[in-house]
Amino acid sequence: MIFAAAVALLQVALVGAASEWVYAYAGEPVANEVAQEATWGGLCTTGKEQSPINVVTSATVKTVNPVIETHFDTDVSYVKNTGHGFQLFETSPANHSYNATSAGISEVDNIGGSKGYSFIGGAKFNFYQVHWHSPSENTVDGTSFPLEAHFVHQLDDKALHGGYHRLAVIGLLYDLSTECNKVLDKFWDVFPKAKGVAPYAGDALNLNAKLNDELKSGYYHWYGSLTTPPCTEGVSWNLLKRRQKVCQQQLDHIKTALGTTQKGINFNNRVPMPLNHRIVTETASGAPVKPVNNIVLEGTAKWLYANKGETKANASVQESTWGGLCKTGHEQSPINVVTASTQKVVGQKPIITHMSTRASYVKNTGHGFQVFETSPKSHKYDKAAAANKYVSVDDASGSAKGYSMINGEKFNFYQVHWHTPSENTVNGQSFPLEAHFVHQLDDAALHGTYHRLAVIGLLYELGTDDECNEFLDKFWNTFPTLKGVTEYTGDDFDMNTKLTAELSHGYYHWYGSLTTPPCTEGVSWNLLKKTEKVCQGQVDRLKAALAATQDGIAFNNRVTMPLNHRIVTNPQKDCHKIHAASAFQHMPLSGFSIILLAAQLAFNLV
Repeated sequence: MIFAAAVALLQVALVGAASEWVYAYAGEPVANEVAQEATWGGLCTTGKEQSPINVVTSATVKTVNPVIETHFDTDVSYVKNTGHGFQLFETSPANHSYNATSAGISEVDNIGGSKGYSFIGGAKFNFYQVHWHSPSENTVDGTSFPLEAHFVHQLDDKALHGGYHRLAVIGLLYDLSTECNKVLDKFWDVFPKAKGVAPYAGDALNLNAKLNDELKSGYYHWYGSLTTPPCTEGVSWNLLKRRQKVCQQQLDHIKTALGTTQKGINFNNRVPMPLNHRIVTETASGAPVKPVNNIVLEGTAKWLYANKGETKANASVQESTWGGLCKTGHEQSPINVVTASTQKVVGQKPIITHMSTRASYVKNTGHGFQVFETSPKSHKYDKAAAANKYVSVDDASGSAKGYSMINGEKFNFYQVHWHTPSENTVNGQSFPLEAHFVHQLDDAALHGTYHRLAVIGLLYELGTDDECNEFLDKFWNTFPTLKGVTEYTGDDFDMNTKLTAELSHGYYHWYGSLTTPPCTEGVSWNLLKKTEKVCQGQVDRLKAALAATQDGIAFNNRVTMPLNHRIVTNPQKDCHKIHAASAFQHMPLSGFSIILLAAQLAFNLV
């Protein structure tokens, strides 16, 4: 019964958990950066947006971050020593209960139901678990704290289950005091010193009340990573400003347990990581939002769609010249949508577009046609700099380009570009053209990063010569054949109206990656079911430009990637309205016992 219930569990299993990773070498009294780098590997050593960090309060950007609200709703029936720390609840959307009669693989049963949720950044995140680190992982102005709690969540989206994406953490720091923490005292001494679980029969815990005062005092916010392998990036971090108290006796209990399970290493903190290009925002009522930077794709090495002279995309060439996550990632894009395997869902919030901007130029990026820059800002054509193929921000009217509401969240619209042939396929069928409307979550801490991106994909079917796409005809022939920009002085075009009919027919939804290097994962993909028409002349125009800039390679599609453990959801039309504004997982059964064992070995996510 227990194992059958475990199969239904949508848990995140840590990659590489079977290999031993350490906080320090035997006998060392503090965390060792060298030991961590040598034994953790992967993104832990190559990532540029890692956690924890040192928050420099004088360098934070004051902004209007939404208030965090917690709505935890679960009972504690057991406590857990993961082998790397103390934890309450499982890293899963479902409730679990202690099984006193178990002698099998697990001592807890999946009993279903949620554990509640929190509103973080205006979005609903399902609560999974809370665990503790000693000393703190995050520091403030260089000060470390004796204890830190991490309340781990994941965005309320079925397509995410079983993956590491759209995670959010509420962090709580503790100051050393002569007074023991009353909330911790309810269950702290019940935690076993050895790895495993112990039944809890004490008073009910009100975690909402525990955080009530702290949440009122605001928080620091940034995007980082898991703080244990695989160190997946894109985690929304929210560190509360107000701290709680902890006494030495409580610290000694967790340190003793850590020393028992970690070969004498009685701490479980990762060393702080460089902030690099990221910013940390701080809640401040009425504060202005800091000006933002464009996203610039990493990598100076030349990456290719195929070898010179080849007539279609070459998977081997792409794998060998793209590298990084493009080669090692397990949630890559594009994909083949198998409609019979999509999972129908109810209650998926509508996609509503509110794009509001005017094009003053069009752009050949060297890898395709694009309108607008990959930035929240509007841009204008700079005639004086045109000889250098340069565009500048119009400081007078460099406002936002509008936004779309995607699954209930506000995403700023950045740009739209086209691929030929299509990158995503449906039931194995490729299409002659695909448009990607690129967005990013409306959050100042994301600017300049690749995280919380969302794409609305639009496929085109080949029509006759009399069925050229009227919308594309407005600007298609203005695109330069060579890399650069060309001024556009034609009619204004309303992208909201363009998408109205397509949005009304629904879409397929999954999480994937960028389809060019660095292939960052965690992108929300939303592929419209209804296609548009394009004529051969329009396709040929893009192909000619691609050939001119890519050594004769007249296409710009990445080959489709394996779906792996992901699911594609299929929101149902009769459950909601999907429209445009006119104003402008399951884990597979195969290998599950290995996954469960890995989860038991190293399930202290952040």
